[in-house]
Amino acid sequence: MEVINDLLRIKIFREQQAERAVQKARLILAEASEALKKAKVTLEEFTEESLRREKSMYDDLCQRLVFLKEIENVLVDIEMMKEKSVELRKEVESAELNRKECAERELEAHKMYIDAVRMREKFDELRNTVLEENEAAIEKFEELEMEEAASARFNFQSE
Repeated sequence: MEVINDLLRIKIFREQQAERAVQKARLILAEASEALKKAKVTLEEFTEESLRREKSMYDDLCQRLVFLKEIENVLVDIEMMKEKSVELRKEVESAELNRKECAERELEAHKMYIDAVRMREKFDELRNTVLEENEAAIEKFEELEMEEAASARFNFQSE
């Protein structure tokens, strides 16, 4: 019985570890989701600001007489904004991939937790079964002792 109790303690310990792993995975997933949200907001804000700035630069060029160098500068600025936009899109894609990986790890940790719970429950049932069998054996032994004592008393009185 001591072996079963030791194994049950091990199963409880593993279940607790698995539960902590799930909590940690959920925290990491929440952080990854927040990072994705921030990356999307940053991209959206940058895109809106870039469009406003681009329109403003073109409006400025169209309202006055300009040198070729000024037009080239505007084109360079617009190209730089496009490159920055591409970088931000890559960051969003990276954050989406990271979030997906974190979700998969959280799902795997949850599956491991469910398995640990099942194993603990099996050993709990095994321990309960052994206890019930022990109690039944003790009761049967006590009944046999009582029958033997009654039989001995009956035999003693008969003589």
